[in-house]
Amino acid sequence: MSGDGGSPGQQQHGGQPYGPGAQGPTGGPGHWPGYGPAYGQPGWNTGGGWGQGPWGLPPVAPQPGVLPLRPLGFGEMFSAVVDTVRRYAAALYLPLAVFAAILAVPLLVACAMLAGPLADALEAFPTDPADATSEQLWDVVRPVLVLGGLYLLALVVQYVVAGPLATVVLRAATLGRKLTPGQAWRETRPRLRTTAAVTALLFGGVLLGYLLVVAAGLLIGLVDGDLGALALLLLFGALMVGALYAIVRLTLQVPVVVLEESGPKTAIRRAWQLNKGNWWRSLGLVTVTSIAGAFAAGLVSLPLRIVVTLALPFDTTTTTDYAGSALGGQVTHGTMTLVLMLSTGIALLTAVATGPLVPLANGVLYIDRRIRRERLDIALAEAAGIHLAESYGYPQQAPVPAQAAPAQPAPTAPSVPSQPAPPAPAQPAPTAERPADGGPADGRPADERSEDS
Repeated sequence: MSGDGGSPGQQQHGGQPYGPGAQGPTGGPGHWPGYGPAYGQPGWNTGGGWGQGPWGLPPVAPQPGVLPLRPLGFGEMFSAVVDTVRRYAAALYLPLAVFAAILAVPLLVACAMLAGPLADALEAFPTDPADATSEQLWDVVRPVLVLGGLYLLALVVQYVVAGPLATVVLRAATLGRKLTPGQAWRETRPRLRTTAAVTALLFGGVLLGYLLVVAAGLLIGLVDGDLGALALLLLFGALMVGALYAIVRLTLQVPVVVLEESGPKTAIRRAWQLNKGNWWRSLGLVTVTSIAGAFAAGLVSLPLRIVVTLALPFDTTTTTDYAGSALGGQVTHGTMTLVLMLSTGIALLTAVATGPLVPLANGVLYIDRRIRRERLDIALAEAAGIHLAESYGYPQQAPVPAQAAPAQPAPTAPSVPSQPAPPAPAQPAPTAERPADGGPADGRPADERSEDS
């Protein structure tokens, strides 16, 4: 991760992920290490950490960027998505806009090529759809299918780009660091191939399941038509439920690819394990984010849609004023080309506006899961230049002094009854002075000593 700040052993928001930090073991695969036990397990915050006030209040987690470095609530995760879009709009949307402009070229060319055949088919279409032949129906459906397929392909390509790009931007937003559009694209580009691979594996598996369901339904239908229809309906229901469960359970695979630099198979296994027990929470955040984004994009694109609707050559008030046609001679090639191009442009703009929202939500879910399970908040705090007060305490920002307990008056010593002084220790007897005659100092007179001798 590039930017100023950071600590030794932590990679700034450049192309390399986090390395092992200064403290604690890594918390499993990947380069955003987990530190110590998970929340609520023994060994965490054993006392005396920063933020523990005199009354034992819970510590306040630091917030260097768009989210606090602690387990997140649902509202905090949604707010982190909105704040990232608001603060990093240029880094998030300029690369996507350039990429969408490139994708728009083949789409607009296809619109110009298919507008004429579509206009002719609509002009020849009978007033009553029941009178249309299969050839007339196919003449109308064929251009629509081609344009729809090209647009769907453009959406898939844009999703492959928006996923890692949003994760790169969220990585900088979490640490509160600046990120230019050029930096965001340079960090995104190396992970595009792996992102495309994991996306192909996921949706390829869903497509394979769909084909197996169709084949099974057809085989059963050869034996019994009614039973085959019922079996096909039940199998499709099971496929939809299974596909939804797998897609939501693996919603963290792109963040794993970008932030842990994992390969496709490793990323799928890691995302499956990391999101265990978090399915409903993941589904809720992705759904709310998608609905909010679609509503906002609809409000923004509403004026353009009104203009396109007014430009439509179709007369919906009558179906009999035109010579045997539901649309009559008002449908011209130029008008149809303009309508198709405007509709395609609005659809691409809407896709650009809403494309990064779900990947941002997935990235926030990834950070929350790793904070809860692997103590990623400590690694992020170190990378943001926030000093830790102790090895297993909440981090403390350098400018904020530690909160000291209020000074307590020194206790007054209680009065005790006077005790007799202990007896002085016995002193050794003084050494007798040696006599002048040089004899032993035994304390006897010299004449007595002479008699003994």
